[in-house]
Amino acid sequence: MNNVGEQTLVFDVGSTKNPICEAIENHPKRRNFMACHPIAGTEFSGPKSAIKGLYDGKTNIICEVEKTTFKLQKKAMDLFKKLGMRIRYMDSKSHYKHITYVSHLSHISSFMLGKTVIEKEKDEQDIFDMAGSGFESTVRLAKSSPAMWTPIFKQNRKHVIKSLEEYIQNLTNFKDLLENDNFEEVYNEMENTNRIKEILK
Repeated sequence: MNNVGEQTLVFDVGSTKNPICEAIENHPKRRNFMACHPIAGTEFSGPKSAIKGLYDGKTNIICEVEKTTFKLQKKAMDLFKKLGMRIRYMDSKSHYKHITYVSHLSHISSFMLGKTVIEKEKDEQDIFDMAGSGFESTVRLAKSSPAMWTPIFKQNRKHVIKSLEEYIQNLTNFKDLLENDNFEEVYNEMENTNRIKEILK
């Protein structure tokens, strides 16, 4: 950042924003930096996994936009518009908290479901023979890079632990309903959650 010119825009696209925003907060060139998080990507990594049009129609979360000089904000918006992105503004701490539930927790859940099945089914061919689209879509994120996700979980450890506690509590409650033959409430739990279809339209 020290060698960045006045007309140069620097932005990152990482999954955690608060640490980098705090690290650069008092930097003399802070006005040249923009903290971004495009909600786009796949479970694959590396140049060979590049996808044309990946960002088209996807949301790009921008944190602390007011700390970026206006002329560079405009440069960034022009670029994002050409990529077809939708823009959402958020402070870095709120981003830190909310992204845990819709991204970080999803990846942990996927990894651990995959681990559970692999440990239970020693014959891997049985897994693939019986796996339907539901299982495949649920464990898709378990193909993601551990080298990328371990630092993300480390940086966001506090919120990840809290979200896991809440998720584990919901799993435990569901297990208790099954153990107590309370299938009316099992139905209600799933029916109440079905409204996610409307939310994710």
